[in-house]
Amino acid sequence: MVDVVFSLEEGTLGDDHACALSVAVRRVLPWFDEEPEAGILPLSGLAKGNGVRFVGRRSRLALRLPIHRSASADFLAGARLDLDGTVLQVGAGSVRPLFPARGVVYSHFVSVDADDEIEFLERCKSLLAERGLKPQLITGKARELRTAEGVVRGFSLMLHGLGAADSLAVQEAGLGGHRALGCGLFVPHKSVVAVGG
Repeated sequence: MVDVVFSLEEGTLGDDHACALSVAVRRVLPWFDEEPEAGILPLSGLAKGNGVRFVGRRSRLALRLPIHRSASADFLAGARLDLDGTVLQVGAGSVRPLFPARGVVYSHFVSVDADDEIEFLERCKSLLAERGLKPQLITGKARELRTAEGVVRGFSLMLHGLGAADSLAVQEAGLGGHRALGCGLFVPHKSVVAVGG
């Protein structure tokens, strides 16, 4: 797995844009749904406004994809993505390898079909244990996302106490469902302090 990262032209988006972004990306890349571990990371570098997000020069769109699909993702470069009437102009892309974390990985939204925090933690622990992983888990904010199929609920989640190889394995495999909406995708994190962000 690798991240394919695209620059973006400046503009504005609605706060709740994950579903529209997913639909727009998958329209350009029709093979996306054939890759169960592929995902669309939350747009980075966005500034918050009053009900909107501002896309700036440092904003990026990143897809987590199997290596054999990375070249096919280039079809997104130059695309004008229609996000429910708002246009997101995609620039050039580059491939970024995944790197082992120093013990801590973080996902802004993990969904395992559990609304209760205790049940959520137990399901996450069970799914990780099936892979032979036993990190310490710290939940953050409760999250919800509205989609055409209904509301997706979950929590932000930090895993720490992982070795380098295991942290890479978590980034590659993810956790839970809804990867195309940005859920269950982990990135290295500097410390356990900002899990609630």
